[in-house]
Amino acid sequence: MTRPPLSHLVLALAGKDWQLFWADRRAAVLCFVVPVVLASAFGLIFGRSTEDRAATRLPVAVVVEDDGPFTRRVADAVLASDRLEAVELTRAEAETRVADRRPGVAVVLPRGFERVKDWTPGGGGDRPPVEILHHPTTVAERQWAEGVLTETVMRGLAREKLGGLAGAGGDAFAPPFRTEAAPVTGPGRAHFNAYTHSFCGMTLQYLLFWGMESGLLFLRERQRGTWVRMRAAPVPLGAVLLGKMLATAGIALLMVLVTFGFGRVAFGVTVTGSWPGFVLLALAASGLAAATGLLVAAVGGTEARARSVSILVILGVSMVGGLWLPAFLLPGWVRDLALSLPTTWAMRGLDGVTWQGWGFAAALPSVAAVAGFAAVFLAVAVARLVAADRRGRRGGCPG
Repeated sequence: MTRPPLSHLVLALAGKDWQLFWADRRAAVLCFVVPVVLASAFGLIFGRSTEDRAATRLPVAVVVEDDGPFTRRVADAVLASDRLEAVELTRAEAETRVADRRPGVAVVLPRGFERVKDWTPGGGGDRPPVEILHHPTTVAERQWAEGVLTETVMRGLAREKLGGLAGAGGDAFAPPFRTEAAPVTGPGRAHFNAYTHSFCGMTLQYLLFWGMESGLLFLRERQRGTWVRMRAAPVPLGAVLLGKMLATAGIALLMVLVTFGFGRVAFGVTVTGSWPGFVLLALAASGLAAATGLLVAAVGGTEARARSVSILVILGVSMVGGLWLPAFLLPGWVRDLALSLPTTWAMRGLDGVTWQGWGFAAALPSVAAVAGFAAVFLAVAVARLVAADRRGRRGGCPG
């Protein structure tokens, strides 16, 4: 009996996996709904408009332990600042609330703070301390409060030293410039859309999870004897692996289309750069998901162990790779480490061709990097699976 062409075998095996995927309709639908929900939630959290961000005020407690008139004026100015949501408390109340992050920062004007009014530029002498109590997780908020306090004190000193200008009104001590913030994305590019970033990140993360699930299914087949029965048939190992990859990559590509399609309709997520670059990145990311699945099946060991380790690794590379939050929020050494991860390059490429307006040439390095990682994962997985298949044919354990 003539063996069917290899292409027919691959398509038949891929079609079998495709039918298995759709056999449980609710589980299949969830594979598309989950990334959409996660991306929408992240975009909703970080997608405030410019007007909303301008109105953001930092919650802070103010403790006044000095009874001098200058100290009182500084405290009142801090309490009235339009950049702070300040409330005056005692030290004991402030320490209790800061420990619970209600708020996470407290500014303490201690006894002796009144001496600040005697300060002169370039002058020496003792400088009274100012305590800023903060929760260990609110370092950025502490810096924010310190900046506002410094500006307030310097304005108060200006009024003390230049009291003759008081008749000029409040504008006499205003900064000699006004700030106009404008995001710059380059000519012809769209402004940053937080939903675009979140849809790119959550789509990539869930593609890896889908690859993991595909690998776990493959691992389950090997452990339950399905693999042995399949290998007993005249089907080359290469056809089996190609069929698995084709089915996994095809479903992954469909997930990309569904999630970005929903993002386009609901939140205005669009491709402002190269469409061919976007298509190549989608194909490379789908191939990465398929290669990840084979890698999980090849090195995972038992299904339970493979699932636990895979979840930990995927969440780790998602966080470090900038899929959750922008990479600049991470320490410098973490950003350097992230360059060795496929998620970093995939995220950089998708951000580039969506809201940053990258052209085709600019997207190619990211495409090449993601495809290269997929090729490495595939090579390792195939080598392990071929070795396991040979052991199985010699009578050893196929897993």
